[in-house]
Amino acid sequence: MLLFMIICLLSLVSGLPVEHQENTPAWVDVCGGSFLFSEDTKTWHDAAGNCELYGSHLAQIDTMEKNFCLLEYAHIQEITVGWWWHSGNDLDSEGVYRQFDGKLLQWQPIWFPDDPNGSTGENCLVVRLDVSASSGKWGDYPCTSQAPY
Repeated sequence: MLLFMIICLLSLVSGLPVEHQENTPAWVDVCGGSFLFSEDTKTWHDAAGNCELYGSHLAQIDTMEKNFCLLEYAHIQEITVGWWWHSGNDLDSEGVYRQFDGKLLQWQPIWFPDDPNGSTGENCLVVRLDVSASSGKWGDYPCTSQAPY
């Protein structure tokens, strides 16, 4: 009975049911920034909007070093979901990749074979964070696809 009361009290204090606490995403300070890995899937625009609700934006991967740092963090955390949205896109001009801050992509990512290949139908970028032969590679997806962010 005492254990039940403690669990209920913890639930009230945290504001979340106890069974959901371990699955609740949390901000982590890694790779020179603060990131929230959400396995919730949304379209690119909805994911970007959700990030704005937190006062943030989709991950901006500015260097190969940051790309590999995020990949290594994902491996350490045993993240098993493959493709994740980030802020890279060519929405304004086909083939001209920009980040959240509007700056041009200043480095050449390792692309998934045959990507980018979507022409004007695939303008939003993803990065592969699981442990696979495609780990760390980028791809272009339709912005209306669902992916974690």
